[in-house]
Amino acid sequence: MDSYLKQAEQALAYLAESEDDYASLKASHQAEKERIKIIEAQEILESQATTQAGKEKEAKSSQRYQAAVEDWQNAMESFYLIEARRKRAELTIEMYRSVNSALKRGNI
Repeated sequence: MDSYLKQAEQALAYLAESEDDYASLKASHQAEKERIKIIEAQEILESQATTQAGKEKEAKSSQRYQAAVEDWQNAMESFYLIEARRKRAELTIEMYRSVNSALKRGNI
């Protein structure tokens, strides 16, 4: 039982320690997504193409747009990683609660 408690305590500590990083990464990935839209709009305005489809194609193939997409992808990867780790910590705490409850009832 002590190992379950220790794991739950570590999981709770991780959740507390990772709050700022989680919030920052979530905001970052949302901001990067908006930045992509802004860059696309700027590239469309600067495009020399004569049709809307041509302007959009040029915009999405621009170096600035591609860099923004890559930055967003990196932000998403970091966010999903910390999100998965936090979920695992939450499940560890839930497992402790379930085991503790079963022990109190005498089911284990």
